[in-house]
Amino acid sequence: MDSTLPHYAKDTAGPKKASGLARFYPRKVMHWMALGIALVVLPLLLAVGSAAHYVRQLAVDSQSAVLDGTQSVRLSRMLGDYLLGMERNARVYQVIGDTKLLETYQDLHKEFENSASELLVIESERAVLEKITQLLALGAGLNEVLVQEPPNSTLAINSLQRFAEMREIIRWLVDRNSEVIRDRIQKLHNYATEAQQILLWEAFMVLPLATGLGLLIMYRVSRPMKKLDRSIRRLGSGDVDEVIQVDGPEDIQALGFRLEWLRQRLSELADQKRLFLQHISHELKTPLASIREGTSLLSGDVVGQLNQQQKEIVDILDSSSLQLQRRIEDLLAFSVNDEPRSKLDVEWLSAEEQVRSVIDSHQLAVRAKALTIDTRFSEPRVRADAEKLTAIIDNLVSNAVKYSPEGGRLSIKQTVLNGRWQLDVIDQGPGIHPSEAEQVFQPFYQGATPYSGHLKGTGLGLAIARLYARLHQGDLIVLPNSHGAHLQLSLPMAYKPKNGADTCTLERTSES
Repeated sequence: MDSTLPHYAKDTAGPKKASGLARFYPRKVMHWMALGIALVVLPLLLAVGSAAHYVRQLAVDSQSAVLDGTQSVRLSRMLGDYLLGMERNARVYQVIGDTKLLETYQDLHKEFENSASELLVIESERAVLEKITQLLALGAGLNEVLVQEPPNSTLAINSLQRFAEMREIIRWLVDRNSEVIRDRIQKLHNYATEAQQILLWEAFMVLPLATGLGLLIMYRVSRPMKKLDRSIRRLGSGDVDEVIQVDGPEDIQALGFRLEWLRQRLSELADQKRLFLQHISHELKTPLASIREGTSLLSGDVVGQLNQQQKEIVDILDSSSLQLQRRIEDLLAFSVNDEPRSKLDVEWLSAEEQVRSVIDSHQLAVRAKALTIDTRFSEPRVRADAEKLTAIIDNLVSNAVKYSPEGGRLSIKQTVLNGRWQLDVIDQGPGIHPSEAEQVFQPFYQGATPYSGHLKGTGLGLAIARLYARLHQGDLIVLPNSHGAHLQLSLPMAYKPKNGADTCTLERTSES
């Protein structure tokens, strides 16, 4: 942390040291993100690797089965073809005794033996090997007889019977090879089905696992981030009472400690501001009281009879001092009520009497500007704090009088709608621009609307009025109006304290 931190923040100016298993956790947000990516990608890589293994094995087995099966069938069929040629040449040789036929027979016999030898190398099944060996033995014995014995001899003629036995063996080899190919195809099918089931099982396991790990990492990172966000929002709304403490990675903890330092600094500044406002307000009230007393003595003819011009001057002094007193009271009220909590002393009040008393208090300013006030009252009774309700209405009426042109008209009407009491104050002044509809309720905000009076406001009136309205579970808003400003106060008819008592404590609703 920075060396400029105050003494109360230096003791907690660093992230907490991890203990136990927490020592092995990632320390930074980037580390958590890298871990999250690794934990999400690793199961997927394992699944992809397993799928690649099964696919490669299936391809190798399929290739082997196809090559071996094709070779075995081809050689078996070649043996059948060679045997057919050998038998034809041997039988014709026995009839006509042509030695060329015997030579052709011997050539075919050599090819027959070569093919049988190749098949003997390829095959691995014991029964097949025995049959091939038997076939070679029969062929060798038949060849020996046909070469040594003269044509058409009894031994040579009898030896030709071996061709039938050799044909049966070749037919058995062809059938057996076809059966072996079918078995291999079935095994490949079974293997593919098993691989598919395993891959599906892995997918059903890996996807939830990767999703769960990703959500866990997101929660581990987002939870302290949300706490930071809530803390920043609280600071922005002026709530500096709750201590900010954020867990998580070290860099987020460091931000949390910075925010806690900022909260303490804001709390100190808020205390200093309240003390300053209270001090300056009290300092101003002392000379103001003397001015008020002096104007009162003058207006009461204590020092002698005043002529008409002197009375007008005294009236101006009295009006201006009264406005100054209200500004000072606004400062005092703001210094007290700019707390997250304020008290309400509620009672049943006549809304009409509250409004009329405020209008009467502004009669001097109204006559000075020759204003016309149109009023429309009903007879509702509202449950509210009398002092604070008077302050709200006074701010609305004083603003309307202040910005109204000479000879202008004010409209003050109250209605009841859906169990809520509404007070609308409308003037014919320059109005409030839509872009300033919320800003005018910010403390010390001075709008763009020019004011030609001799005493400029503090910018606290509407801020305090809205604060009091929301303490009553109501609101104060600016409504669109083509000619002048239109402000509407809305309060519940039967205010119910949250703790069930007339004197209650409510949290202020602040602009976010």
